[in-house]
Amino acid sequence: MIKLVFERSIEEYKSNIKVVLSFGLLLLFVPLFLFFDQFLVASGTSFLLYYGSILAIIGLIIGAIFLYFFSFFITLIIYSVKRDVQNVRYEGFWNEAVRDNSIKIFLFYFLISFLVYVVSITGLMFGLNDIFIFVNLIILIIVMFVPQSLVLDDVHIVDAISNSIDFLKTNKKTCFVIFAIGSIALFITLIIEFVLNVFNLPGSFLSFIIVLLLITPFIEQMKSYAYVLKNDLIKSPEIHQTRIDKIKQVPKKKINAVRLREMPTKGKI
Repeated sequence: MIKLVFERSIEEYKSNIKVVLSFGLLLLFVPLFLFFDQFLVASGTSFLLYYGSILAIIGLIIGAIFLYFFSFFITLIIYSVKRDVQNVRYEGFWNEAVRDNSIKIFLFYFLISFLVYVVSITGLMFGLNDIFIFVNLIILIIVMFVPQSLVLDDVHIVDAISNSIDFLKTNKKTCFVIFAIGSIALFITLIIEFVLNVFNLPGSFLSFIIVLLLITPFIEQMKSYAYVLKNDLIKSPEIHQTRIDKIKQVPKKKINAVRLREMPTKGKI
């Protein structure tokens, strides 16, 4: 199961490279982030600090616009996996579906960001920062598959959270591997950023590119493909197709022999 998800996700990344590269449009926000003091671009992402001023309010608006476009591209990634696995053709339904689910994912990300912010502030207030960091980690794991449920199940946020928890319970090993791959990839990115910053190179900007164009699309495709496979009617054909592909890839052994009806060029048979 895990090997299937990983291999298919690589195929999805390659076949949907145009969708993946669309995340690069978010790099246009980086100059704006650098202009406002409350934005911090580091660790492959951007952090927003709020304090009372007109510029801070403008910064919040820019942050919300960035979050919406990020949600839009996440929706495209999930739909691309659904389209390829289920052979769905959206046509006129496409625009409406993407728009509605982008809004739902945007609201979800906004609420989760606010919740994580409140938990972090609470931890600082009570001097229990380490404990509340762990609480935030648990929250993020619980809602790990909410974007997939919002798009693939076409449900509301509350139901999507419930579906995410159910999927985590029934697919512990797969979910752990996906989480581990994402964590290791981010850790390697942080090391690259640190080394480049030591040599006064734009490590923060490069890590932002790596997360946007490599880690985020690939992990979301892994999550989407794994989530699609919870349906046995889809899982069985996918496993069967994988076996067929492996058989096709096995090279046929070449036999050096002369047919009896043919005359050998040299020597005797």
